[in-house]
Amino acid sequence: MLIIKKFVIIASLLLALLFAGCTDSTTSDGEVADLKVAYLPSDHDAPLFVAAEYPNVFKDEYGVYLQEVENKKTYELYENDKLVANVEFIKVIEGGAKIMTLMAQGQVDVGLNGVPPAVFSIDQGTNAKIVSPAQSEGSAIVIRSDIPAETWDEFVVYIKEQADSGVQLKIGHPLPTSIQYVMIKSALDTEGITYTENPNDKDAMVQLINCKGQGTMPQLLSSNELDAVIAWEPTPEQLAVLGIGKSVIYSGDIPPAGMWVNHPCCVFVASNDAVENKRESVKAFLKLMALANNEITANPKLAVNASAEWLGTDLEVEELSIPNIGFTNEIGSLEAIGPEFVKVMDEQGAMTGQLAGLEDAEEINAILYDFTLYNEIMEEIQ
Repeated sequence: MLIIKKFVIIASLLLALLFAGCTDSTTSDGEVADLKVAYLPSDHDAPLFVAAEYPNVFKDEYGVYLQEVENKKTYELYENDKLVANVEFIKVIEGGAKIMTLMAQGQVDVGLNGVPPAVFSIDQGTNAKIVSPAQSEGSAIVIRSDIPAETWDEFVVYIKEQADSGVQLKIGHPLPTSIQYVMIKSALDTEGITYTENPNDKDAMVQLINCKGQGTMPQLLSSNELDAVIAWEPTPEQLAVLGIGKSVIYSGDIPPAGMWVNHPCCVFVASNDAVENKRESVKAFLKLMALANNEITANPKLAVNASAEWLGTDLEVEELSIPNIGFTNEIGSLEAIGPEFVKVMDEQGAMTGQLAGLEDAEEINAILYDFTLYNEIMEEIQ
């Protein structure tokens, strides 16, 4: 009987040690987390594509990597040969606003989407923060190939000439909560071009059209239903390769002068719940994305190949597109431009919640950002 009791005690101790080893896991209750990550079919999401397509680059060099379970959908995330998360990638074609809606509903833990959708959603009360940069710039204003203009200034002249002749041009944008929407309105305001979103208002020089994403843009341009679009990559280069459109200005040069130079576009957003209860998983994933940015900067061909694979685009398109995007881990411009986004969106009537009327930059940034994990990651990888 004594031997049996000793065996039971030893077995209990072994089990206790076994489960103690799991307490350094990825969720608050010690289990491997299920991490749901939403992304857009955009070249701006290339860090995710590169991490998924080139796991050995990260496994061999850094010890943090993805292991494919189901192509382009489910992966295991490892750090130092330890499984830290079961990752599900969720493709969202409607735009960043949809990602933020899913996050508000608890269906997404981390989203890779534009700053304005995140700002708008957080303003409306979504319990989330912008936690890390993803990339900068990477959009363009594209006009129909038959319009006699080659530059933005020439297109501005063309708009005004058409208006004098009683012709209202139509410019498409992805969504009212996209950074592209903010930029085109800001550009038109700077040039003194009046615009409307009301199809019955014929007095404005330009009618802005919500394309509800970018999928319809090629058709709308080729059928002359739109005269121009503002779009994120790779759509501008796809339109050029197809002979449908031509880029007259890239986003870093869009008026007002200097405002959009190296502007942050897509960022990583995480729900407060995920950061609190899946902290190590979120951190490991963000670390992998930051390392992917570094690898893309060193070898852009990785992003060209991976984006072509994930998006089904031609290599020619990606070779034109990827150089227009800055894959950066710098947050300086992000912290500076957050209050600017809020100001512009507030002036446009988009801020109606906790950010409405705020002007203090520190107060705004405290609501929008939490760079705690980012700072830890930067210390580890630099």
